[in-house]
Parts: sequence; C-alpha cells; structure tokens
Amino acid sequence: MAEVQTIEQITRQAPFMEDYIRKLLESAYKRVGTPVDIPAQQVAGLTEDQLRARELIDEGIGTYQPLVDEATAMLQDPEAYKAYMNPYTSDVIDEVGQDIARQTQIQKGILGGSAVGAGAFGGAREGVARGEIAGAGIREFGRQAAGLRESGYRTAQDLVGRRAQGLGSFAQLGQQMGQQDIANLLGIGSLQQQQDQAVLDAQRATAMQRGYEPYQRLGFFSDILRGVPSSSSTIGISTAPSQSPLSQFAGIAATGLGLAGQLGYRPKMFGGQGLTIS
Repeated sequence: MAEVQTIEQITRQAPFMEDYIRKLLESAYKRVGTPVDIPAQQVAGLTEDQLRARELIDEGIGTYQPLVDEATAMLQDPEAYKAYMNPYTSDVIDEVGQDIARQTQIQKGILGGSAVGAGAFGGAREGVARGEIAGAGIREFGRQAAGLRESGYRTAQDLVGRRAQGLGSFAQLGQQMGQQDIANLLGIGSLQQQQDQAVLDAQRATAMQRGYEPYQRLGFFSDILRGVPSSSSTIGISTAPSQSPLSQFAGIAATGLGLAGQLGYRPKMFGGQGLTIS
C-alpha cells in the first residue's frame, strides 16, 4: 500500500532582515509600554492691560451722573440765573442814572436861560417845561435801567443753559474718553494675550512632537523594511511512498533488461521447450 507523500515548505526572510524585524518589534514593544507625557492644554491669562481696563470699567461706572444731576438741577431751578448775573449791572445803572440827571440839569439850565431872555423866568410855563424835562429824564432812566436789567437777565439765563449743556457735554465726553481708554487697553491686552497663547500652543506642540518623535522613527524604519524586496529561501522536505517487493523486482528486471539489451541480448520466440537464448 502506497504511503501519502507529505511536503513541508518553509519560507523565511533573509537572516539580516529577520534580525532587523526582530529589533523593530522589540523597540516598538518597549515604546508602547511607556506612556507619552502629553502636556496639559494651557490658556493664556489676562494681561496687565486687560486687568487695568477692567478696573477702569468698575471705576468709571456712574462717574458722569453727578454732572448730569447738576445740569438737570440748574435747568429746573428758576433762580439759578442769579448766580450768573453781571455784578456790575447795578453800577452801570447808577452811572446811567447819573448821566441822565446831568443831562436833565443841563436841559433845565438851558430852559432857565431861555426863560430869562424871554422875561418868563419863574413863570408857569417855565415850571411846566421843567417838569417835562424831569419826567423825560426819569422815563429815560427807567427805560435804560430796565433794558440793562433785562439784558443781564437774558445773559444770565443763557449762561445757565450753556453751563448745563456744558456739564452734559463734559459728562458725555468724559465717558467717551474713558471708554476709549478702556478700548485701547483691551486692544493692546488682547494682542498680548494672543501672543502669549501662541507661545503656549507652540510649546505644547513642540512637547507633543518630541514625545511622539520615537514613534515617527519607528514608522520610518518600518516603511523602509516594507519597501525592501523579499529575499527568501525555501527548504523542502519530501516523503515518497514505499514500494512492494513485487514492484521492486519488476523495476529491477526492467532495469536489467534495458542494460542487457544494451549489451547485445536478443530474446527469441517462446516455445513449449523453454526459452532459447542465442
């Protein structure tokens, strides 16, 4: 009975390649067993300019309100104008009164001279004329004094309005300037904060690259090994089936006949008397 033929074929890398692969696997095994120290994500804090801006915001809240309140009170006070009346108005009125009185005396003197020339000095007509002159002077003084007082009042009222408007504008301007200062500080602070954040991010990225750099080298070496052509050797082991004695004899006989034929052996016809060999 013939035995089953078994062939075992083993394919191997070249010895130097097997050595490199072994070293690669050992290095990778050791590397994955050591955790990578991943740095924490950091956020840049507020800068000094930003902190100062926050202080100004807290300090500036409501600082304009006293000026607004003062302006409102001035506009609502009916006697606020008195503080803005020209203190020299009364002196001017007195001077005007004196000027009118002098003019009145002059006119009276002229009237008296005319009456003397006409022979009517001290008469009724002269008295009436003197009265008219005095009345005209009084009326003129009253008109000019009233005009001066009215002008002073209007000027004072105008000053009250301007003062109130100025307070409101000053409050608004102060608030706007404060806001501009805050905006400038925030802008500069934000720029510095972005720079600080960029530095932190760059430092973290560098630390990450350093931590994973060995893995990159392992990957680089692995890519090289995958790109090297395979240099393999094959070891074959064959097991042939054993032959029976009869088949072995037949094989030997066939081999012998072949050799005999080469030596000149010629077989004859078989007869009843046996095999004849010449």
